[in-house]
Amino acid sequence: MLTVNNIEVVYGGTILVLKGVSLNVPEGKITALIGANGAGKTTTLKAITGLVRLERGEVTRGSVEFNGRRIENRLPEETARMGIVMVREGRRLFEELTAEENLLVGAALGRRKEGRRLGLVSLDSVYEYFPRLRERRKLRAGYLSGGEQQMLAIGCAMMAVPGVLLLDEPSLGLAPLVAREIFELVHRLNTTSAMTILLVEQNAKMALELASYGYIMENGKIVLDGPTAKLREDVDVEEFYLGIRGAERRRFTEIKSYKRRKRWLS
Repeated sequence: MLTVNNIEVVYGGTILVLKGVSLNVPEGKITALIGANGAGKTTTLKAITGLVRLERGEVTRGSVEFNGRRIENRLPEETARMGIVMVREGRRLFEELTAEENLLVGAALGRRKEGRRLGLVSLDSVYEYFPRLRERRKLRAGYLSGGEQQMLAIGCAMMAVPGVLLLDEPSLGLAPLVAREIFELVHRLNTTSAMTILLVEQNAKMALELASYGYIMENGKIVLDGPTAKLREDVDVEEFYLGIRGAERRRFTEIKSYKRRKRWLS
């Protein structure tokens, strides 16, 4: 459904950020892209959606294909009309509008889709996934909790009827229990509606539990990929992303100071 083939992204005509990134997001599955802060995960999403163009960036090599159609270097509004919907890091809601008004903004995007769509998502269906939003529907978005704002951001994306949903750090800034709730809702969304999802996360443990296939990014490159069950068993993934050495969980300070010796970088 969505294929990124050996792309390079350059900012300002001089700064190379992505270096030959390739990944595939199959229809109806959750695919995870994980890596440390600054690895290039968000830039990959921006290259797919066209947001990179708004930041003086450009895909200078390779291709991005959605449903067999090349879309690299399109404007964000064009890719959105094609059905690529992104929930950006930090949630990016209209804080002065109510929760329900934010959802209706998403519905307006859904009405402008290109080609044949499967029909609009109703408010009731969003409220079925997120009952808390029904209770808060008349409250301004800026007064919602962090978890409720994340639910609302995903709900807005649902109202836009995405062909593929891109989630950028949905657990960022949330308490662990709230983050777990968000991931459970994303899992339910995928299993009940077969929604195609590309999940970008720093929380490798949760991402690898949720997705069926994963990619690991370092310094603007994909350094490892495979079924998530296999990645969870990889020694380097355990040590550097899951915080485990053998059967023992390591302290954060020990991981941070340990000399990086990943096999894929040696």
